[in-house]
Amino acid sequence: MKSRLLSGFALRITVAVLVFLSNTSASPLFAEPASNAPLTLDECYRLALVQSETIAIQEQAIKRAEAQIFTALSHGLGDVNYVWTRQLQDITKEEGGNIDPDRTENKFTFSQPLFQGFKAMGAITGAGSYTKEQKQLWIRAKQLLYLDVARAFYTTLKFRKDILILKEIHTFLEQRIEELGERERLGRSRQSEVLTARSRLQLVEADEANIRGLVALAEYELEFLTGVTIENRNLEETADEQTVRDLSDYLDFVETRPDVRAADYAVKTSKRGILVAQSAFWPSITFNHNQYMRREGVTNKVDWDALFTVNVPLFSGTETVGQVKDSISQFRQKKLSLSLAKRSAALEIRQSYRNWIASREELEALKNAVASANENYKLQVEEYRRSLVNNLDVLVALQSLNETMRSQNLSHYKMKGNEAAIRVATGEIA
Repeated sequence: MKSRLLSGFALRITVAVLVFLSNTSASPLFAEPASNAPLTLDECYRLALVQSETIAIQEQAIKRAEAQIFTALSHGLGDVNYVWTRQLQDITKEEGGNIDPDRTENKFTFSQPLFQGFKAMGAITGAGSYTKEQKQLWIRAKQLLYLDVARAFYTTLKFRKDILILKEIHTFLEQRIEELGERERLGRSRQSEVLTARSRLQLVEADEANIRGLVALAEYELEFLTGVTIENRNLEETADEQTVRDLSDYLDFVETRPDVRAADYAVKTSKRGILVAQSAFWPSITFNHNQYMRREGVTNKVDWDALFTVNVPLFSGTETVGQVKDSISQFRQKKLSLSLAKRSAALEIRQSYRNWIASREELEALKNAVASANENYKLQVEEYRRSLVNNLDVLVALQSLNETMRSQNLSHYKMKGNEAAIRVATGEIA
């Protein structure tokens, strides 16, 4: 009957494991996108979660913390052992009288601690809070990974867009050089004007070469985080933006941030450590029972025996005092670390919020500046054709348009990076 129950239980466990593994393998978290499919930030983040060794290391830290719970439980649970012994003595039966020189004994031993000065309770609760601490650190590690991925993602997009802007300016300059060459043949422009425009064109080409190198570096970093090839692969930027709220609303997230909660659990763990250290001052009570299966000699009629032990600590030097003082100091350190974690979280939220708001306002201003610079360039070209301005004025207007467009591009992706930073600062990343 018992064997059938065990086999049925084992079968249910096996089926549950197979279902879990099948669901896990089908999960989109582990599904690598097609090589020609564009990658979004969320997709890159999911890939990074699978790829990151840091996250895997923190997962193992959780498992180690959970293992400490089993270790702590052993302090409160008893031991059951089967003991077989054979004793040989250098005497004969005649010399030993009632003592058998060759005795065999086998027994079951039961040892149960009844009271240990709350040591077991402190160890178990401390191991539980330590496990929760590691889980919160695991969550925070994933949030910080999101920020790394977002920065690499937006940096790659920024430089790719910068190249497109430079190509557009390159096209404008080529058109300008062609127009100046035609005007030079007609005697309406000087050769120096053509050379000035070509010089500006070569500067743009130099900028393009520099940006291509920066694109490669950003792609390498994103490849390192995601584990997939980024070169020649489209990155798709989502249009949704986070709603702006008051700073006080974001500061409400301080208490719930995973690293702050981890520091709080660390305080609880260290407090339990004081209880464990103080247990050495308390007496311990232990119950031991032996159930003999076979005995030889004068005690062969004794089938069992029991022993209650009360151990009252009277003096053990200063070891226990030192352990208690050390535990109290650790508890105070953890409380200070919790205070520092809260203040650091609040500072990070304030800084991220101000950077985000400033970059949004900067981007709006630069959008208007780009529209004005573009209109100014068109007017300068038209006025040059009517001989109202010289070629240098046109090139200055084009240079201004170039710099303003690139500044807008830089500001846009700085704003997107700051948007990711405020989400991580508040701990809103799932």
